[in-house]
Amino acid sequence: MKPIIGINCDYEEEGKQPYSFTYRDYSEAVVAAGGIPFLLPIIKDKSDVELLLKKIAGLLLPGGNDVPPQRYGEERQEKTVCVHPDKDTSDFILVGTSIQMKKPILAICYGIQLVNVALGGSLIQDIPSEVKTPIIHKDSQNKRYTHTVTIRKDSLLHKIIGTDRIEANSTHHQAIKRLGKGLKDTAHTADGIIEAIECRDYPFLVGVQWHPERMTGSPYHLALFNALIKASE
Repeated sequence: MKPIIGINCDYEEEGKQPYSFTYRDYSEAVVAAGGIPFLLPIIKDKSDVELLLKKIAGLLLPGGNDVPPQRYGEERQEKTVCVHPDKDTSDFILVGTSIQMKKPILAICYGIQLVNVALGGSLIQDIPSEVKTPIIHKDSQNKRYTHTVTIRKDSLLHKIIGTDRIEANSTHHQAIKRLGKGLKDTAHTADGIIEAIECRDYPFLVGVQWHPERMTGSPYHLALFNALIKASE
């Protein structure tokens, strides 16, 4: 029986009728790995979230805008573009409840940052402003660059992907600064930016800073979705 994977929706309403959405790449990656995608809109009632999570086998946390820095005790910088307040509230209830229930989680880009902050960590609000690095993590014209990611050999990520160096895309201007409780960093770029995390003493919680859903033609990146599906069976 195929596991049902909840995909946390993005949300927009400025200048248009409010709507929840996710990019097709995420659902197609879940299907390619053998799961059934199920889109999750904003839900701000914890008991409703608990009920919903009992119906799904695993959770995919996609990319998006930025976690409000007030969540980790900082003032918002000029380059920080926060998610909608309703999404922020819903996301933290969803992630907190999912972790309490030990649901398998794959977190991508904004998703890895969300998990980190939910567990008490903090973020670099804008890499170009705060980190001296020759690596382009996000171009001002939003071009898609790639760079090399080095993976720790003692990590679950290394076990999943099967190599210690991969080429990954790069479209993020934020990154993890202080790790959240129970998390360990498992991959980096040459400038020291954290590119992946996992959670100690947890069945399956893996986060990556790049977008593997855009690179599923490579077995290295599809392997992340295969691992989520396997953990959710």
